[in-house]
Amino acid sequence: MEIEGKIAIVTGGGAGIGEAIAIRLAEEGADVAIMEISKPRTDSVAEKIKKLGRRALGLVADATDPEQLRQAAQNVIDAFGRIDILVNNVGGEIRFYNEHAGDRFVEISGQEWNEMIDFNLKSAIRACQAVTPHMIKQNSGKIVNIASIAGRHPVGHGARGSAITMSYGVCKAGIIQFSDLLALELAVHNINVNCVCPGEVWTPMYEKNALRAIASDPQLKGMTPREYFEKMVVSGMPLGREATAADVGEAVLFFVSEKSRNITGQSLNVDAGARPR
Repeated sequence: MEIEGKIAIVTGGGAGIGEAIAIRLAEEGADVAIMEISKPRTDSVAEKIKKLGRRALGLVADATDPEQLRQAAQNVIDAFGRIDILVNNVGGEIRFYNEHAGDRFVEISGQEWNEMIDFNLKSAIRACQAVTPHMIKQNSGKIVNIASIAGRHPVGHGARGSAITMSYGVCKAGIIQFSDLLALELAVHNINVNCVCPGEVWTPMYEKNALRAIASDPQLKGMTPREYFEKMVVSGMPLGREATAADVGEAVLFFVSEKSRNITGQSLNVDAGARPR
């Protein structure tokens, strides 16, 4: 087992990529605290981890609230005695959750920018602020921030697609830079900080995106969300196959294992070779 007996926190661990990460860490011997705003999702993943023979702790908390994050970290310390791994997976395109009127830069409101920054950038910063004091005290730790290939180059289907993902991409670029700078500061405390940048991955969140896209384009009428994903995403993968949530979990496992003990401040794409288009 790669990380036998380690204690991990996975924020946004109740579904999609976060769930895949939490399960993979448990499979390799970690006890996992799943932090999620939804108690049913948290409880569901916790039960799956317990069935693997590992301990699990469900943490219902809002990743944009510093006090809730601080309390969640303390709850893990109280339950398990330490925190070895933090995976910041909370994030996503706000448009997947709420309808917003504009798709161009001039139509993106200040409120939307604030929401995106809180959800995608500040959530990771605040979680690190809550957890790193405990890692510094024990002089060890592994932090993996989940960003996106959208933080490394414009993504989307044409100019309109790039505009739609602008606020998201800016936040994910911030995550990459934050990870690099934090790695430099925490290296003296034997704490590794790295970043994983998934491409477009089929998840419940992406399914919402596909439904929205199909509804807004008459040419896509009658297409299922999965058919949309196959046509718009998988068909453009150079490797000829999709990157999956499980693939992201493998990348995270590498970064939190001893195999990466001398790797810090790095960002790894998990995207089946996808490039801007």
